[in-house]
Amino acid sequence: MPCKLVNAEIVEKLLTMKDAITACEEAFCDWGNGEVVCPTKITLELGEDAEWPPYKNGLNAMPAYIHSKKSAGIKCVGGSLNNPQWGLPYIIALILLFDPATGIFRCVMDGAQITNYRTGAQAAVAAKYIEDKKKIKFGLFGAGVQGRTQLMAFNEVFEIEEVHLYDINSQAAKAFVEEMSKTVNTKFVIKEDPKDVMDDTDIIVSVTHGRNKFIKNEWFKKGQIIFPMGSFTECEDELLLGADHVIVDSIGQTMHRGALKSVVDSGKFKKENISATIGELVCGKKEYHISPDEKIVCVPIGTGAMDVAVATMIYEKAMAQNFGEPYVLNNAVEI
Repeated sequence: MPCKLVNAEIVEKLLTMKDAITACEEAFCDWGNGEVVCPTKITLELGEDAEWPPYKNGLNAMPAYIHSKKSAGIKCVGGSLNNPQWGLPYIIALILLFDPATGIFRCVMDGAQITNYRTGAQAAVAAKYIEDKKKIKFGLFGAGVQGRTQLMAFNEVFEIEEVHLYDINSQAAKAFVEEMSKTVNTKFVIKEDPKDVMDDTDIIVSVTHGRNKFIKNEWFKKGQIIFPMGSFTECEDELLLGADHVIVDSIGQTMHRGALKSVVDSGKFKKENISATIGELVCGKKEYHISPDEKIVCVPIGTGAMDVAVATMIYEKAMAQNFGEPYVLNNAVEI
């Protein structure tokens, strides 16, 4: 069978946030039931966190297998700090899907939009199982692409009464509001001080490149859920350690990178301190619903399982609707 080539334009046609949320929710449920293989991501350091190599970049390899879909794959993704000055997006990604029985490649797919959508979707899915309120006030650090897809995803799951937004670039914040107010019917409030984002909000999401632990423990109030996303260090150690519950997507991965890395490295946080995984919540093995007396930290750092889940959904659509170009890599036949 020829390999299907699916470019970014086709992904954009076939991908909706609603579908991304469904794919991620199903994948988390499978994972919670032990039917997903998802090793921790492997990073090729190209100067993002070091002086050499001199590219201010890093590449991650993120494999996964989802048994219910009989689908395996791997995402290769880079985030270059130099890209914006060259007119390129920060995220460049490629996803390969293959037949788990034979290893024959089924699809080569652009992965940038999938990365953006599933990152929003995975947080919204987690919040659905933690926050019982149907109407929420939403706090957001970061007015970039990820900020947009976070708001899109949460708007699918909740009725958003108000958005409190902060970005170090005030023009970026204004552009965000101008764009997103066309599709999200809510009140937007741009905050000049980051601490004000967390005043009178139910759920807070941080999607910045912050490495200076700028989100302070004193801002975090009972009854709130905070999502520090990605591989950065945006929250004070005391905030993380003071939470009543810490929920993660991948225990192995969150112990070695991102929000929890600092407290793990210092010996103050161990995997026994993790209350649950998102998969355990979705499949019903555990329950943690936010109460007015609790503070919850949820760290969906991002895994290949969500990428493969969303990519498989797009691949199935592409096959059914005859999108994408066939390409014969070899004469192997899928069984």
